[in-house]
Parts: sequence; structure tokens; C-alpha cells
Amino acid sequence: MAVNVPVFPMKHSSTDIISPQAVLEDWALQNRFDPANWHAKAAILVYDRPLHRRLLELHDLQVLDFGAPGSYHSIGATQGRVVLAGDFGIGAPVAAVVAETLIASGVNQIVSVGTAGGLQTDLSPGQIISIHGAIRDDGTSYHYLPSDVAVRPDAQLTARLEASFGDALGRRGSVWTTDAPFRETVAELRFHRDAGVLAVEMEAAALMAVCELRGVAFASSVCISDVLSEQGWRALFSEASVREALHTMYSAAVTTLTEA
Repeated sequence: MAVNVPVFPMKHSSTDIISPQAVLEDWALQNRFDPANWHAKAAILVYDRPLHRRLLELHDLQVLDFGAPGSYHSIGATQGRVVLAGDFGIGAPVAAVVAETLIASGVNQIVSVGTAGGLQTDLSPGQIISIHGAIRDDGTSYHYLPSDVAVRPDAQLTARLEASFGDALGRRGSVWTTDAPFRETVAELRFHRDAGVLAVEMEAAALMAVCELRGVAFASSVCISDVLSEQGWRALFSEASVREALHTMYSAAVTTLTEA
């Protein structure tokens, strides 16, 4: 028997039981969140752990108490208006939890900095893609928006991010968001590649859905860190071009959110 996601058909017209605001209030009681010392209005999400560690070494970042998974730092160059979120793992569910709680804290702009597996044969390691849409092959996004709604980033924030990249931007286009990287099949590769989808990743569709529902601006970029083909998988995460691209994307995100 086929099962719809979400299973309950009237979910999107029903009332939430747990609110992110209530979670923040509970964190405050546990001394895991201090609203008086939280001034962030924008956030940058990073998933690559070596990138996150290197950013902590290179930049003026002050640790913040925040109860969500991962670690949170105020970016000194932004006078505390932008927070860096990292070390929370990968995938749509945890990214949605991080985004929800950041939004509840007062964040109204989010930029995601990630990696993706290239599907198109003309993509090269480290090539930066500005995401303009996502194929919803995750589960999380369907709990935020009905299945017939196409997810898109915020057009204005995306345009500002692309302007911050300048000549470093490689491509614009859509990605395939999946929850199951070990179940990406050859047939799916061909299907999405033939449809013009550029790459596969694990968070974009969910984050677009969360931010659309909550009325928050969202933009996302990824760089090609691995390649999928009929011949198999090539991991390129350690390539110098990939490491450089990740830092370029972070810098562009800071510029975009600082000049807002």
C-alpha cells in the first residue's frame, strides 16, 4: 500500500503542538540560551567539519550559548548581527531544527554553505553553484509545505549572494535533495541529470520549505565536492579547489549578510 508523506492528509491545516519559541524558553531556564546576549539577525550554516574548524582558527568568532545541536559563534566582523552555525551534522532533519530555532531567536536571513555531488559531466571540483530550486526527495520538506509546492530560495537574497561571488560563481540551477546518500541509484542519476539538475545534496529543499513557511529569507550555495556517474563515485573533498571554494562561499555569505 502506498503511503503519503506526511501520512495525515490534513497536517498543513492543523495546529503545531511544540513551538520553537517554547524550546528557546526552556533552553533559557536551563542556561543554554541567553536572550540578553543574543543579537543575531542573520545566520550562516556550514556542514563541512574541516571548514568549520578552520573558520574558528582564522576569524574573530565569539562562542554563544545556544541549545540546538552544534556550535554557534558570533561573527566579530558583523558586530554580532550574524551568527555562524556549524558542527551539527548533515541532512534535512537536523538542518531544519537548527533553522527553526535560529528563526525563533530573531534570525530573519539564512545563508547555507554546503557541498554537493556533481551530476552533470561538465562540472568540476570546487565549482560553486547558486541554488535556484530543489527536487524534494527528502522527507522533512513535506512536513512544512504540501507536495505540490515547488521550493525556491528568496530571490533578493540569492541575487545579493551571487553579486558577492563575482567571478567566483560557476553555475546557477537546481539540486536534488535526498535523505539517503547510500541509496542514490544509477537510474535516479540518469533521471535527474537528463532533467538538467546540477548536483545532489541533503539540506536545500528542507531549508527552503522551513524558511518559506516561517517567512524568512533564505539563499544557498554549494561547491562540487564529489562526482556521481554510471562508473561509480569519486570523492574530491580534499582537493585544494574544494577547500578554497568553501572559504570563498563563507566569505561571500558574510559579505551578503553584512551589507544587508
